[in-house]
Amino acid sequence: MKRLLFLLLSIGLPFSLLVGCEQSGGGNAILMARIDSLQTKLDSAYTPGTGAFMNTIVQPHHLKLWFAGQNKNWVLAAYERQELMGGFEKIQKYHKNKPEASAVAMIYPAMNSIEKAIKDKDAVAFKSNFIVLTNTCNTCHQALKYEFNVIKVPTANSFGNQSF
Repeated sequence: MKRLLFLLLSIGLPFSLLVGCEQSGGGNAILMARIDSLQTKLDSAYTPGTGAFMNTIVQPHHLKLWFAGQNKNWVLAAYERQELMGGFEKIQKYHKNKPEASAVAMIYPAMNSIEKAIKDKDAVAFKSNFIVLTNTCNTCHQALKYEFNVIKVPTANSFGNQSF
């Protein structure tokens, strides 16, 4: 008897939900209107441009990465490298249809080399790979017609309130 009751409930409950949803008819229109409204809000949501990502994420973490590596603060260097990667990933995520998003891939070999130097705690490799990274930034800028934006190895620490 319990098996029969269980069988009837397991068949009947999904069927009754399906029928109930079909009969609500107007509920689908309300849901579609809500989806359209949310899509409109999503389409008009602010998304920072690539320049904003470069100026607020990439450039500061490029500088901090340099000073962390120069001071052999490998834990901080690993963190700054990851933050720098986050900036590039955001460009790829939010601007996937722009040339900047596909050009970001050229930075990954240099970032991988820096990651290895950090893991190995190799200051010499870090310095040479950081120079490659910086040159790759400029190569990317040239390829995208932003050649006027030249990046260099930092010479001054603009984060005087942080210990490297």
